[in-house]
Amino acid sequence: MSCRGKSKTFLHWLYNTHSDDDDEDEKVFDYRDLRFWFSGTGFRNTEKLIMYIGIPKEYFESIKESENWNTTVPTENYILYVLFPIISELQKEYRNDNKDAREKAQFCIQEPDGCMDKKSGCLYSAESGKYVLQMHFNVPLVNATSVNSKAAFRAVKDILDHIIEAVTNPEAEELVRWKRTYVNQRSIRRYMKENHLCAFVADGSLLPRQDGTEKPMIGAKLFESPASMRVSITTDIGETITGMGVREGITIITGGGYSGKTTLLDSIELGIYNHIPGDGREYVLSETSALKTNAEDGRPVENVDLAPFFRWLNGEVLPNHFCTRHASGSVSQAANIIEAIEGRSKLILIDEDKSATNFMIRDKLMRKIVPDEPIIPFTDRIEELKNDRGVSIVMVIGGSSEYLAYADTVILMSEFSPIDISDDIRSLSIGRNPEQEKVDWHSSRVLKPKETSQPFLYFHSVITENEKKIILDDYCADITSLTALTTPERLNTVMCVMEKMLTDKEADSEQLLSKLIDHTNRTIGLEGVGEEFHIYGSERRFLSEIRPLDAWCCINRMRGVQFMD
Repeated sequence: MSCRGKSKTFLHWLYNTHSDDDDEDEKVFDYRDLRFWFSGTGFRNTEKLIMYIGIPKEYFESIKESENWNTTVPTENYILYVLFPIISELQKEYRNDNKDAREKAQFCIQEPDGCMDKKSGCLYSAESGKYVLQMHFNVPLVNATSVNSKAAFRAVKDILDHIIEAVTNPEAEELVRWKRTYVNQRSIRRYMKENHLCAFVADGSLLPRQDGTEKPMIGAKLFESPASMRVSITTDIGETITGMGVREGITIITGGGYSGKTTLLDSIELGIYNHIPGDGREYVLSETSALKTNAEDGRPVENVDLAPFFRWLNGEVLPNHFCTRHASGSVSQAANIIEAIEGRSKLILIDEDKSATNFMIRDKLMRKIVPDEPIIPFTDRIEELKNDRGVSIVMVIGGSSEYLAYADTVILMSEFSPIDISDDIRSLSIGRNPEQEKVDWHSSRVLKPKETSQPFLYFHSVITENEKKIILDDYCADITSLTALTTPERLNTVMCVMEKMLTDKEADSEQLLSKLIDHTNRTIGLEGVGEEFHIYGSERRFLSEIRPLDAWCCINRMRGVQFMD
């Protein structure tokens, strides 16, 4: 209440940078069982605060669980899932259309996204024994300059009361279901690794989505695995889960139109995430480095060795250090696959409908008609990737039989039901194309630092546009094709990694890009997201966990970035 009527710059008094320290100088406050504190987002708008609320773990300790569960991730996500609609509804009550927006308290927490992963919006602090909820809180002002502390006090108290009411008596059975689901997912992933599976789709999964959303389609057909591919997994908590196990190697998904081919592929792509109970894809899991790579007309390609797929380009130009600002369909798809392999992806997903035909196939007649074709089709490298690079491939194919000759597994989709026709395909003795001479897939990709005499670098403008573009001053990356980045929070995380990488003058200029990305992730707490966030730029944003592979794919698409030869 000491801020009453004072300039908004006085709000610096509230800022606390050491969240759970009991020193007298620390601005940590207690209300009933909760602790809370504030930090700022910038000197220009001191009224825009980050409010941290420590929720005691004891609220959730009455819920019985096995010692070997050993995870806080489900509870972190469950807290957001429970509190988001409550806080959103409370914010609506604080709206007053008769007042300027800055004269009323505004607040929000991170919106849950249907996945159980690390999110900055709620993280467990082992040091304090609390689940720390992060909230954006705008202090109400009078005449846009002085603090209305009574209104702010009332809003903070209202928020804390609602949180206490919501979490004091959590729905034990529901939280246990979240935890059991997460532990089962962890068990299935371990089983997949030990038994060389690149994907798993549980019986009873609901794969189709409702009207382009991530909500399950009500009344859709449940998944049932073919008997020849069914595996049974006993999890760490004794539950048995059966489903279709997709073995490492080359898998072709085929079938007629609207048979469920793409739906199955999309579900496998998002199997890199652990979904929450009720999603329908709780036990649809894939190799965590899975990456969908299709044609991407117009993307930039900077210093990429396209020799695995091109003999020459643009009037006999050698493909070893190829650059272009606007790649064609075949060039972009080749670059995407090469970059995926350099980024250490072990599962590549391809949809025929979104691919460049001249890159994917070239039948025997066309090989005779055009004997000097510069493009080496993907069919001629697919076994090399599997055998020499250890990369599995899952493809949706509906218009060409060429890939059936290389398939270890062929799944025929019929009315959203999978049928294993692998033995039938092998009996057909489909001819293969002649083998190509093997190439070196290794690359030494090194980021070229920006030349400057300044003691440090920073960006004036750091924004995401339409949730599909990252803009850092003159640098720009269109990541529309990176369909695994499903939320604005993941895009925010990628943006933070890009900003740190491109402004870090202390980074070793000779360091490989892959190692630089790994180091950057750890530096800003994104390898498992961690408990501390060092956000770069002028605005604090909610973040969600990403993979180093996602950052790798983004920087390779960023216009303005240069790589050393």
